[in-house]
Amino acid sequence: MDRKLESAGQLAISKMVQSLPDEPLSMAWRSSLNEKLLEAAAKKRKKQRLAWVLRPALGLGLASVLAVVVMFQPHAPRTSPVADKSLESAILTDHHNSVLFNEVSSAGLNANEVTSEANPQEPEDGLWNDSDVQGL
Repeated sequence: MDRKLESAGQLAISKMVQSLPDEPLSMAWRSSLNEKLLEAAAKKRKKQRLAWVLRPALGLGLASVLAVVVMFQPHAPRTSPVADKSLESAILTDHHNSVLFNEVSSAGLNANEVTSEANPQEPEDGLWNDSDVQGL
């Protein structure tokens, strides 16, 4: 390696580089460098300010979306705690059907003309009649 560095071509290039005049950096170049550095710093500060405002706003937005999703989440329909074959269920079904029949009969039908299976299943604990329902 030393032989290659001491070759005639390398020595000629070394003399040529040494003969170049030493030029100090010009003030204009330094000034333009400082201006570029100040511009880069200003851009960085502007991005930091924007991030300082947008990060909390983004967090609040995400929290709001989560709150809306939780508040308006569709719930499964609630089931009635009363068993279908119980007396209470039969009374509620009969009442619901009578309200529907009254709405239909007010449109011109007589209550005797409306026929339907209001209570298809009889309660297990005995027979009941319309007087039981009217007592409610």
